[in-house]
Amino acid sequence: MFRRFFLCCAAFALAAPAIAGEGVLIAAGAGYRKPVLELLQTFTRATGIQAEASFGNMKQVEIQARQNPDIDFLIGDKTFLEPMQLAQGFEHLGKGQLVLAASKSHALNALADLAQPQFKRIAIPDRTKAVYGKAAYTCLERSGLSAALQPKLIEVATVPQVSAYLSTGNVDAGFINATEALALKDKVGASLEISAQCHEPIELSLALLQGREATPATKAFLRFIATPQAREVMQRHGL
Repeated sequence: MFRRFFLCCAAFALAAPAIAGEGVLIAAGAGYRKPVLELLQTFTRATGIQAEASFGNMKQVEIQARQNPDIDFLIGDKTFLEPMQLAQGFEHLGKGQLVLAASKSHALNALADLAQPQFKRIAIPDRTKAVYGKAAYTCLERSGLSAALQPKLIEVATVPQVSAYLSTGNVDAGFINATEALALKDKVGASLEISAQCHEPIELSLALLQGREATPATKAFLRFIATPQAREVMQRHGL
């Protein structure tokens, strides 16, 4: 039977025939759910190998990776994955882009606009558990806005939670990634790509975990992510 695990009350099985009881099991940062799911669906269609993924903030991903020996890979920012000391190697998947988005009722032309009175509630991912939260806080500090905006900030666990607040109008602005910004384009107002010089680089990586046996399925997945087909999926999601 194909292995399963659950993270943060959500797991997604991709229905396809598997190789004699084998498959690929991945834990990934919640902000990358859309591209990761499409990547696995594309992989399954191309190979016939079953794939599953679960999502959460990177602290949750780390806990599950330590507790569940069936997890093959982790997907997240390299600066979060490396300190876990769980990986035997990394594969580059793409560059992350921090985006500031405003609700439909607010105009937004620059990061400094957040200091204006109309921006009363600004959602931001957890700086210790989400790379885009860390990047956003770094950018606010480097731009000299951190102290002025601190009373306005609403810190939540993940990028998708910021998206939910934005789409329902519960905040005036929020920091998300390009993947979420593309998905929200009809539900929010203006969005602003934050310069990569405003924070540390965001490198989306696939980590192959230590002590995991190389199987035909995991070898096939490693070959697949190097293909133009896989690259196209990531680029379409802003990575």
